[in-house]
Amino acid sequence: MAPTFKAVNLEIKYHTRQATLTAVRAASFEVEQGQIMGLVGETGCGKSTIGLAIMRLLPPNGKISGGELLFKGRDLRQMSEAEMQGVRGREISMIFQDPMTCLNPVFSIEQQMVDAILAHPPDNRRISRGEARDRAIAMLEKVGIPDAGRRIKNFPHQFSGGMSQRIMIATALQSNPSLLIADEPTSSLDVTLEAQIVGLIRQLRDELQTSILYITHDLGIVAQLCDNVVVLYAGNVVETGETFHLFKNPLHPYTQALLRSHPSNQAGAERLVTIRGRVPSLRDLPMGCKFAPRCDLAQPICFEKEPQTSTIDTRTVLCHAYQMSWKGKAPGSLYHGVAQPAKPEPMETTPAPQEPIAARRQAVHTEGVRVHYRDTIGWLGKILGEKEGLVRAVDGVDIAVYRGETLALVGESGSGKTTLGRTILRLEHPTSGQVSVDGQDITSLPQARVRPLRAHMQMIFQDPVSSLNPRKTVTQLLLEPFKIHNLRVDPQRKVDELLEMVGLSSEQADKYPHQLAGGQARRVGIARALALRPSLLVADEPTSGLDVSVAAGVLNLMKDLRERLNLTYVLITHNLSIIGFIADRVAVMYLGKLVEVGETSLLLAHPKHPYTEALMSAVALPDPELRGKRQRIVLEGEIPSPRNPPPGCPFHPRCRYRQALCSTEAPVLRQLPGDAAHMVACHYPEQVGSAAYPGTTRHDAGL
Repeated sequence: MAPTFKAVNLEIKYHTRQATLTAVRAASFEVEQGQIMGLVGETGCGKSTIGLAIMRLLPPNGKISGGELLFKGRDLRQMSEAEMQGVRGREISMIFQDPMTCLNPVFSIEQQMVDAILAHPPDNRRISRGEARDRAIAMLEKVGIPDAGRRIKNFPHQFSGGMSQRIMIATALQSNPSLLIADEPTSSLDVTLEAQIVGLIRQLRDELQTSILYITHDLGIVAQLCDNVVVLYAGNVVETGETFHLFKNPLHPYTQALLRSHPSNQAGAERLVTIRGRVPSLRDLPMGCKFAPRCDLAQPICFEKEPQTSTIDTRTVLCHAYQMSWKGKAPGSLYHGVAQPAKPEPMETTPAPQEPIAARRQAVHTEGVRVHYRDTIGWLGKILGEKEGLVRAVDGVDIAVYRGETLALVGESGSGKTTLGRTILRLEHPTSGQVSVDGQDITSLPQARVRPLRAHMQMIFQDPVSSLNPRKTVTQLLLEPFKIHNLRVDPQRKVDELLEMVGLSSEQADKYPHQLAGGQARRVGIARALALRPSLLVADEPTSGLDVSVAAGVLNLMKDLRERLNLTYVLITHNLSIIGFIADRVAVMYLGKLVEVGETSLLLAHPKHPYTEALMSAVALPDPELRGKRQRIVLEGEIPSPRNPPPGCPFHPRCRYRQALCSTEAPVLRQLPGDAAHMVACHYPEQVGSAAYPGTTRHDAGL
């Protein structure tokens, strides 16, 4: 049977004022009917460019300069724009990375979906607007939108991120396309929503036999979802193969490096393995093999001559090491029995204390902290009879963070993690309760007295680029804290010292934020936060949006700095695969409340709250052999609105262990018998983890 889609020697170029840049070179792969093909690689490798090229949606300066894009045997390159409009959206659909930028905010979901259906009706037959609306509702129901007949009238801003992504999937699939291109559809979602979307994509593939090209940098999702994998690096296809074989025995050094860098493959490691360097710029591609400057196997021939593609059984690999003339190390030696990277030489700073965490002085203490916001109703809302509501962002949190430890705050978006972190730093004012830092109550201090304390407590913000002033150079950004606090320093020496501390060269000092890569901008943000040598850092999603190797480098840096400078971290994250490496304790939040607190190793292995259990099981691990063996608890629905939390236990509507008591009485956070350090807010913690307990929530062991 002919493949649904086949790329043959695809070449894509971008024309700029300075030069013509080749973004994709000689890329060849195919997607069979009903197959999910994973397209993986770091940012800048050309994954999304290939997806846009298939749709013929490249920007004006982009051009498919060579090769073939064969869809059902027809070359998409040779189609006129009128012919392409008959294919795009009808036979080939795309799910874009950010649903909120793809859904028009001024039109309702009904208007957008119905117009799409009328433009690309299923089976290419004309239908009425009423029939199109019925099909839109049916598709929304298929992707799990509750009360679709009513909610179809809502606007995009009235849906959460997960629901918006489901709407995009429904819109893309309404015409029963033969090929679906999914560009990072879960990159910004929590693990629970990610599990739902991945399960939905697999279910729809099984029902409709749609071929899917899944673009991602998440190896865990690839392992659990995809049938075959294409690995891209700097525009070249460096390896292809069946998922199970590729993960068990990766051939290309780059594929091996990606897998080694994943935190889930380094349980208990002192430091995470990283890939040195970065993906080369299209303006400055190296001679020979593009991966050679970062490769541990590289020989002189790798820098002089481009490799040829070798075929091994049903797999392909683009590497000199598989040619008959190769005289270097065997490529398999990189992946098996990898030694841990050496730690850098410590700086002359105060050594970290060695006493147990619980015996240390408290760096942060909160007691009964609540942060509530009142809705403001505009004049139109008042005319329509809307009533003011109360948003309970943080709702009674008692927690202690000890000197020199890392406490991870985890939970879904909307659980109150970031609000609690900002409240600890007095960037938000608590509605009630008490916040103490280093034994000093800062709850009611006026801003004039809080400002001097900022030197001792800082925040690493989630988006490094938007938190750095685009009009200032790195030098100006790093010196700004000293100007604010009227401290005199040697500018050049201090900037060099801070850049060296976070592993950046002095060449970065004169750059502006937009000229930095994601990992570099993150490191500048860390350097700026450390400029005044604070004792407390609140890190809000420090690895969000970063490639796995870059994220590993940031985590290594944070761990090194904690040991060198005796820092205390409050780490806010929904990436649960990293907490085992860096966190000493974990606090799980749900709807503004703490539901479980405990030591990381114990909580990961034996969670005692149903929500924690579901979070841990939802993490996609980069091991395809776990398909069908590992039970993943997929929570139905999303976290309720903090404007209208459910009565009793806030988690009971989604809990598979719920009983009558759970819907009427809220559990308190209490110590588990025999373990004073492990606390849980659950009426029936002894039942959590019991395989024999009858579940009420859908399980999908195939994810």
